[in-house]
Amino acid sequence: MRLVTGVLIAAFALGAGGGAWADKDKKKDTPPGLAKKGGVPPGLAKKGGLPPGLAKKYGVVPEKPYIALHPDYDDRAWFLIDGRWVLKGDFDKVLRAEIKEIRTRAPAPPPVALPLVDIDLRVVLFE
Repeated sequence: MRLVTGVLIAAFALGAGGGAWADKDKKKDTPPGLAKKGGVPPGLAKKGGLPPGLAKKYGVVPEKPYIALHPDYDDRAWFLIDGRWVLKGDFDKVLRAEIKEIRTRAPAPPPVALPLVDIDLRVVLFE
């Protein structure tokens, strides 16, 4: 009887621990510094600026940064740099989460013609 009880206790302990590991993996998808409820870093909620990972990928951020998003991919984006669209890709999990978050923003008309691709890109402006 002790053996059965011990096995059951061990099984429940491992099951609870496995759930804790799953929760930790989900947290890795959230970019560092993001508010848990709002999804926007606290400083950006007031300023409405470019998320930090995308700003780093952008390089020198212009006064009005435009980003064009492909509807099917979250591992790449087109950045408007010096009047022309530049494709940057190979985004990690943090940047992918930022891309998913900015897809919810209102689209903006691009100041220059979009790159010639076979699908309509969604353009987002950060002010």
